[in-house]
Amino acid sequence: MHRALSASLLAGLLSLSAILGCASSASVRAAEAGRLDELRRALSDELRRGALDPDDARAIARAVAAGEISRAAPPSGVDRLRELRTCARHLEDALDERAAGSDVIASAAATILFEAGLTEAERVRRYVAERRSAPSVALRALEARALVAAEDGAARRARMLDGDQDVRVSALRAAIAAADPRDREALLEAARLDPYPLARTLAIRAAGALGGDAVVLALRDLWSLSDEPGREAIAEAWAAPRAIGAGGRAQLLWAISTQRGAPAIAAARALLRAGGAGAGEAVSFLLDAIRSSQSRDRVYAILSAPIEDPAVRAALTEAQRDPEEAVAFAAHARYVEASPRIAARERAAAVAWMTRLASGTSTRAVRARGVLARADVRAAVPLLARDVRSHEAPVREAAGVGLVDLGEIPRAALLLADPDPRVRSSVACAILGAS
Repeated sequence: MHRALSASLLAGLLSLSAILGCASSASVRAAEAGRLDELRRALSDELRRGALDPDDARAIARAVAAGEISRAAPPSGVDRLRELRTCARHLEDALDERAAGSDVIASAAATILFEAGLTEAERVRRYVAERRSAPSVALRALEARALVAAEDGAARRARMLDGDQDVRVSALRAAIAAADPRDREALLEAARLDPYPLARTLAIRAAGALGGDAVVLALRDLWSLSDEPGREAIAEAWAAPRAIGAGGRAQLLWAISTQRGAPAIAAARALLRAGGAGAGEAVSFLLDAIRSSQSRDRVYAILSAPIEDPAVRAALTEAQRDPEEAVAFAAHARYVEASPRIAARERAAAVAWMTRLASGTSTRAVRARGVLARADVRAAVPLLARDVRSHEAPVREAAGVGLVDLGEIPRAALLLADPDPRVRSSVACAILGAS
């Protein structure tokens, strides 16, 4: 966005230059130009010869991602950029260059820079002002997203009523950042009446961040009018720092004593996260849910219960033998991921179970390989390497991310030339994040 290079960005570019010096120039040039067939051949050859190291892979990943940014165009270009949000800090200069335009893709790039903390609200205001002659929904949404200052309150609240849902969502995200008590009534109104589910959820979050007795009670009134995701959001809002002591804890205890299903599990989870009074009741509720709820809720409770609690471990051990596959999978996954909070023997048994499952070809086997990779179980490496050549894009994507988790960055780099842009972007961000 026409900024002078900061010291940190300059250092990053110098570091990149050093990396590029090590990388295969042919691979980097092919990556920058988006010549995927050429890149695929070069990567395969370098990997076969052992000439592709992690630094090379990072340089190529950055070139691939930067190329995706520079070539992004409607109608899919905004989605391409959004897939790279998680590694925006590694792509600051590419995003900055793309934001210099005046189309919808430029607005998307500028939004990502702002949300990643790479530019300031005042710069966004100037950016929008320079493009007043070419107004668009994307530009109005960006302007609303930057309304985070105290003096922006009236404009922010007005944007919460905008006819476009993207503008309303941006204004509500701004309200979360602003934490302005004067937004309270507008936020509660949006939580009740906005027709867009995401906007209602964001309004609940923003109201919870403000806290206070009035918000806590208003959210209790809203509970009966809300759908299941809305009630889960309310439970999380009651646990917010400014709400938990203003009656939020009492409401969470009410939820676990009178409600059932995912919203009540969310309330128990929120109580445990907040700590203090009610934690024992929350654990008891989750234990009951693990043993008696429908499958989906049992899995949610398994993932939410504190594994360091002996009673929870006993329930999980029982759940590992459950005939419902999803329940048994979740219980084993908790043990695989729990080291060092459980005995080595118990974890080893869960790893063995998960490894047997991971050798298959089902959707759950793909998930099992991901669990093993995140837990740094090396037995997953050959299975993930096989998946790199799968005909299914989601399987290839999961394989690339899993290989990066296991430190096998050169093997994952083959997917930087994948024909599916989502796979390329996901693996590129995983490699850049691993640096």
